[in-house]
Amino acid sequence: MRTACKIVARIFFVTRDRGHSTLDRLTMPESKWYYELSAYQWRVLICTCLGWALDIMDGYLYAIILFPAMSDLLGTTESSVIGWYGGIVLSIFMVGWALGGLIFGPVADRYGRSKTMALTILIYAGFTGLCATAGSWQELALYRFMTGLGIGGEWSAGAALIAETWPARSRAKAAGIMQASGGIGFFLASLLYLFIGPYGWRWVFALGILPAIVAFYIRRTLKEPDRWVRAKATRNPLPSLFVKPVRRDILVGTGMAVVATFGYQGAIQWVPSWVSDLLQAQGPKAVIPQVSLVTSVLNGGGIVGCLCFPLIADRWGRKSALTTYFMGAAVAIPMTFSFVEDFTLAVLVSPLVGFFGAGVFTGFAVYLPELFPTAIRATAQGFCYNFARFFSAAAPFVAGALVASHGSFAKAITTIGLIYLVGLVVLIFARETKGLALPD
Repeated sequence: MRTACKIVARIFFVTRDRGHSTLDRLTMPESKWYYELSAYQWRVLICTCLGWALDIMDGYLYAIILFPAMSDLLGTTESSVIGWYGGIVLSIFMVGWALGGLIFGPVADRYGRSKTMALTILIYAGFTGLCATAGSWQELALYRFMTGLGIGGEWSAGAALIAETWPARSRAKAAGIMQASGGIGFFLASLLYLFIGPYGWRWVFALGILPAIVAFYIRRTLKEPDRWVRAKATRNPLPSLFVKPVRRDILVGTGMAVVATFGYQGAIQWVPSWVSDLLQAQGPKAVIPQVSLVTSVLNGGGIVGCLCFPLIADRWGRKSALTTYFMGAAVAIPMTFSFVEDFTLAVLVSPLVGFFGAGVFTGFAVYLPELFPTAIRATAQGFCYNFARFFSAAAPFVAGALVASHGSFAKAITTIGLIYLVGLVVLIFARETKGLALPD
């Protein structure tokens, strides 16, 4: 509690331009990683965490209100019809997410990190709000596509902003905290549905516009990093991604992101269906609390995994941390879905699945900014992180085909979970960045 009070005091009472206040010298020992941080750096972390948490919240809203929204727009409660058109809308959203990273990465490199982050938040918040006005599933698909553009672009700008403003020894910790805040977004979406859902799905979407407030706060309080001002791109940085030596890092980063996103969309996203299958004798409505419990503890494990990644990365290196998480997922997911047939055991092991399967995404916020120079950083990391989503869009279809082939969610998820072994192969070609200066 005492440490938390010191950090709060640091955020709100230290002036923007002074390096260290008297409060720092008197109350914060040199050994603490937060000693060297300025109020501006704390504001960067707060803004990026808010942006990413609300980013995930708006992205997840559709998943939790898919059935009532699509049944209303389609005029039917037939599960097969709702599932088909609902899946189309979800795939369109994921394509928008992928394109957002490719589009707004170059924008962030040319026009600024904070400007781009504010713009992308306005886009995903505004179009989430417009989803409330949709009169057809096609119109909803359009709005979700535009929402995806904003969500995909926000991460690239936010990760670059942290990398370029935080000191080297605490940069990984800040990236981990930002990535973990995405878990809060899932809980916020669930709470919004819990309290607003009874009034109708349109009201849930309508309140998804609230993150726009954060965009105005960002534009008012955050200046562009000095590092970016000195090295900002003056032309389209995309062609620079495919020349030596950047090309190798692009291929490695994209390969790792493909493995992580494919595994998440093809395996972890099917956990609710797996739990429902385990408890199918109880009936679909009776298992809702159990499914929610497993999803919540899995998400909690993911948050812990995100927070632990920087500690491992700072101690043993970026490659060692990524190897640990890919290996952990390659073991935990197949073992869980192959052998767990009891609900209580599913609750106990789900956090482990979330720890490795969701926690590995922190590796991209920590590692990717350290691979690329400032002039192309947002473009490069946005390409790696979001281009992979084109591949992950196929994961639900592959999983569905495997379910049909094996006749079991458990066997299908186990098979897809083996993709994490590919990540270990990709890491052979990765280079270590621990202890190296952020490239200019």
